[in-house]
Amino acid sequence: MRRIFGTWVICATLICATQAASGSETPAVLSIENFTRYDEFNSPRLSPDGNHIAYLTGKYGHSIIAVINTKDRKLVGGVQCPDGFQIFDFDWKSDVRIVYQLAEREPGMAQPTPTGEMEAINFDGKSQNVVYGYRAGEMQTGTNLKVRQSSYASAEIISPLLSDEKNILIAEYPWRTSVNGWYFDRDAKPTVLKLDVFTGKKQQLGLVPLANASLLVDANDEARFAVGADERSQLTVSWKPDPKGPWQAFALPDFKQDSVTPELFSEDNQGVYLTGVRTNESLTALYKLDLQTREVAKVYGADGADISSLITDLAGRQIVGVVTDIDKPQAHWLDEKSQAAKIYRLLARAFPGQIVSVVSTSHDGIRAIVFVHSDVNPGDYYLFDTQAMNADHLFSASRWIDPAQMRGKEPFGFKARDGVELHGYLTRPGNSGPYPMVVLPHGGPHGVRDKWNYDWEVQLLANRGYAVLQLNFRGSGGYGQDFESSGYHEWGARMQDDITDATHWAIDNKLAQPERIGIFGASYGGYAALMGAVREPRLYRCAIGYAGVYDLELMLSSGDVPRSRIGRAYLDKALGNDATQLRARSPAAHAADIQIPVLLIHGKEDWRADFKQAKTMKAALEANHKDFEWMALSREGHGVYDEETRREVYERILKFLDRHLKSTDPAQER
Repeated sequence: MRRIFGTWVICATLICATQAASGSETPAVLSIENFTRYDEFNSPRLSPDGNHIAYLTGKYGHSIIAVINTKDRKLVGGVQCPDGFQIFDFDWKSDVRIVYQLAEREPGMAQPTPTGEMEAINFDGKSQNVVYGYRAGEMQTGTNLKVRQSSYASAEIISPLLSDEKNILIAEYPWRTSVNGWYFDRDAKPTVLKLDVFTGKKQQLGLVPLANASLLVDANDEARFAVGADERSQLTVSWKPDPKGPWQAFALPDFKQDSVTPELFSEDNQGVYLTGVRTNESLTALYKLDLQTREVAKVYGADGADISSLITDLAGRQIVGVVTDIDKPQAHWLDEKSQAAKIYRLLARAFPGQIVSVVSTSHDGIRAIVFVHSDVNPGDYYLFDTQAMNADHLFSASRWIDPAQMRGKEPFGFKARDGVELHGYLTRPGNSGPYPMVVLPHGGPHGVRDKWNYDWEVQLLANRGYAVLQLNFRGSGGYGQDFESSGYHEWGARMQDDITDATHWAIDNKLAQPERIGIFGASYGGYAALMGAVREPRLYRCAIGYAGVYDLELMLSSGDVPRSRIGRAYLDKALGNDATQLRARSPAAHAADIQIPVLLIHGKEDWRADFKQAKTMKAALEANHKDFEWMALSREGHGVYDEETRREVYERILKFLDRHLKSTDPAQER
């Protein structure tokens, strides 16, 4: 949790039907590569003085940091990674110096893994140094040079310390060793350090008492709040009432403690804004805590939805508004007459029907990079000058995408069989309905949700003639703590019922052809797809599980989640440990009940949903002589990273769907 530099601005009135979604015509069929390619430009960030922009580009959009000046947009410097490496993250330390972190491709893996290392360089290519990481101590030679200390750990920048010429403030998360080497430890308690971005010298400022904690600094760049796991693996907060004093437990009377998140200090350092849920409520609201009197005042709360993000002024020092997101994002201003609110409303009017997010600003707040995107637009970056009040186009994230050829996401709501209000999105393929339809449950599942944004997977399916149904079933985030917790211990039960009810809603409203509905998902969505096939043998015509979980008992012992105390606590909360119930809700235990064709896709190097999950499901289908297809990916993990492999995977998915949802001759389905 870093100090907020970016802000979110949402159009006050979002248009339900964009130009791309309003027509009934069927769009031209586009190549798969239009959807499976990585964005060409990523993560643009202004230097503190606002004179330069650094951004990611190159192979997979992450192999090069390019730097241009804001005056004439000429390339003036940057960094190119050697083969096998990519940029994991980067930030400006000063007007000239950039700190970046690396990821390295390990043998047999397509997706690079963060190495924990940091390097620093002037944007013109001078003074490049390895300043942090396990190889940092190996980079010095000569008897008169002080050797840097190697760090077998990962680090997160929590402040660039702009008033300090040499140092940044980082949180260091020690790795754990095993017989196979070092790996990231989710149970590690971080240490706050000052790191010299020229010499790599470290100065320890103290250990944080919570595991896997994220940190918030005050207006003087002192780490004051930490949110992490206590010894019982419960989410909690610690703080420093005195910036130079010890960490202490932080608790607010009448609040659900696992909901409290400190967000931003007031400019005078006398108060802190936080989000949280009161004991007798369910929705997250914004509050301000007076650090002297310890009084808590409610700043803003909405009906029906959590606060999803905060809006700050362009200098990132004051909260001026909040965003809620029931169906589409909506901004709520704390002071309608403030200069910041006026600027944001100006931007909203300039880009009607789209979301405008401020992703980076100069230190003085005069210049900002805004990202304009929507359900049909993958995004355009603009340089905005708050004095001249003009926005100049910088570049498009995916310039090959024409928003006019994409299909809009239509929010919908209905009541489940037990009366619970549910929300989701329907994307129509363009021609008149009812349509062949793909039900697309999201991953996660707890705290995660589908949103009104550009989703290349949805657009690919719609471009091929399918309506796409996305539901925020109970357990999803954004609709209150009670709604999220109502999904605990409901995998394969009420969560699955919600997906079934949404499918029937689409049939009843003549949006879906009842005989041409498939279900497809990844991760938890893969689990839901196969459980849909188990529990509703006549509702779906085919099912696709992609990097899914199919044996819930196996999930308690395989993959990376149960390797940590935090992960085991999550599994206990989400699934429980009743073996009989876990087997009853595992697709692999009910393969005999599956009556439709299945496609299983899984990476052999999946660290989250172990490859054993797919092999267990495959063996169960084989033992019951079921109709299924199998696609094992030798170099991929939890999802597909390589662009060429991603294209091949989605070619296979589309062929499978076309064969089972568009064919009118049952003989053609084999």
